[in-house]
Amino acid sequence: MPTDIARLHAIFDLAMRIGEGMLTNGAAASEVTATVLRVLSSSGLRNVVVEVTFNQVSLSYLPDDRSTPFTRIRSAGVRAPDFARLAAFEEVTDRYIGGDLSREEAGARVVAIPQEKPHYSRGMMIAGFALMGGASAFSLGGSTMVVLAATIAAGVLIWLTGLMAAAQVPLFFGQAVGGFVGVLAAVVVSLINPVENSSIVVVACIIVLLAGLTSIGAMQDAITGWYVTASARILETLMLTIGIVAGVRGGLLLAHLTGQSIAVSAALPLSLASVLVLAVSGVVIGIGYGVGTYTPARLLIPMSMAAGTSAVVAHILARLLLDRVWAVAVASFLVGMIAVVLARWMRAPALLFVTGGIIPLVPGSRIYRGLLALPDQMDQGAAELFGAAEIAIAIAAGAVLGQLLASRILTRLGISGWAYTPVVSAPFSTVRRRRLTLPKRRKRDAGRTEPSTMTGEMTALPPSLLQEAQDELDASSAQGPSADLHVGSSRRD
Repeated sequence: MPTDIARLHAIFDLAMRIGEGMLTNGAAASEVTATVLRVLSSSGLRNVVVEVTFNQVSLSYLPDDRSTPFTRIRSAGVRAPDFARLAAFEEVTDRYIGGDLSREEAGARVVAIPQEKPHYSRGMMIAGFALMGGASAFSLGGSTMVVLAATIAAGVLIWLTGLMAAAQVPLFFGQAVGGFVGVLAAVVVSLINPVENSSIVVVACIIVLLAGLTSIGAMQDAITGWYVTASARILETLMLTIGIVAGVRGGLLLAHLTGQSIAVSAALPLSLASVLVLAVSGVVIGIGYGVGTYTPARLLIPMSMAAGTSAVVAHILARLLLDRVWAVAVASFLVGMIAVVLARWMRAPALLFVTGGIIPLVPGSRIYRGLLALPDQMDQGAAELFGAAEIAIAIAAGAVLGQLLASRILTRLGISGWAYTPVVSAPFSTVRRRRLTLPKRRKRDAGRTEPSTMTGEMTALPPSLLQEAQDELDASSAQGPSADLHVGSSRRD
C-alpha cells in the first residue's frame, strides 16, 4: 500500500513507542511483536518485519519488490515494572485499533504516557513493598516482632535500592545491599529475642527482591522459542539473583561473627488455620505488590485475589497430593488461566495478574536454606538451590501454559476484547502472524469492513484484507506443513 514518508514515520513511531513501553514493563517478545503488528495492520501496512530483542524494537517495511526497505530501530530503557503505564499503552492500542483514536491522537497519547506522574507517590510505593514483606513473613508463620521487622526491612531495602538506582549504581549492587539489609534485620531480631525465628525476615526480604525481576516474561520467551531475547533476560535475572546471594552471604558472615544462628524452621502444617493464614497473607501480598508496581486501584482487588488463590492451592496440594514442584505448577497454571479471563473482563494487561498472582509461590525459603548449607554441606546446599530453580521453572511453565490454553479457548469462542488477550506463541511466519494478531472472523461477519487510521479521517479497509490472509492460510494448510516456509520466513528474534 503506497504511502508518503511522513506517514510512515508517524505510524512506525506509534508502533515502536507502544512496543518499547510493553518491553520495558516485562511483556514477552511474542506479545510485543503481536501488538506492534496489530497497530501496523490496522494502519494498512503489510510486509512489515518486526524484531524484538532484549532492549530493542526494530521494524522494516518493504512496500513492493522495487522499493527500498524502510527500517527504524528504537532502544528500550531501563526495565522497571509500572503496570499503570503498561495498562495505558494497551488501552491506547485497543482504542486505536478499534478506531476510537486517530493516529495523531494515539501518537500524542503514547508520547505523554512516560512523562506522566507515577500512579502512586514514591512513599506509597515503598509502603506497598514493605506491606508485602510483612505479609510474606506472616505467611511463613512469623510472630508479631518478626512481621514488624520484615515490614521495616523490606521498606528500607526498597528505599536504598531506589537511591542507588537514582545514582546510576548498577542494580546488581542494589540487590546485594537488599540481601544484606534482610540479614542485618534478622540479626537485630535475634539479639533482641534469641527465641524468635529471625530467619523469616531474610526469606521475606528475598521474596521482595525477587518480585521485582521480570522472570515470567523471560521464561515465556524461553519456553515459546524466542531464545535470543530469553537468554538475555534470563542472564539478567540470574545476575540479579546472584546479587541477592552475595548480599545474604555477606550478612550471614556478619551473623556468624556476632555469634547469631539464623536457621529456617519447617513450613506450616496443613490445617484450617494455616489455610486462613495463607489466604489472608496472599491477598495482602498481592495488594502490596500491586501498590509497589503502580497498579491502578481498580485492579488491586482482582490481583490480590489471584495471589491468595495461588497461595492456598499450592499449600493444599503440596500437603495432600503432590510434590511441591507440581503443586506450584498447578497453582501457577490456574493463575495463568485466571489472568487471561480477568484481562478481558477488566480490560487490563494479563501480565499484571500473572506476576502478582505468583508472588506467594516464590521459593524464598529454599534459596535461603541452600545458602545456609553451602559452606559446610555443599551437596545439600546445591540440592536446595536446584530445587528452588525447579520451582521457578514450574511457576513460569505453569503460568505460560495457563495463558496459552485460556487465550486459545477464548479466541475460538470469539469473545469480545481480543486486543487484551496475550499472544503466547512461538516465532511465527507471515501468514501465521496475521492469523494470531487479528481477531477471529465469523461467517456472519464476512461483509464487515475493518477500521483503518491510515489517514486523519476514519476510512474502511476492504473486507479482502482479512479474507486474503485467511485464504493464504487455507492454501498453505492444504499444501502441508512446509507451505508456511514459502509464504513467509520464520522469524526467530
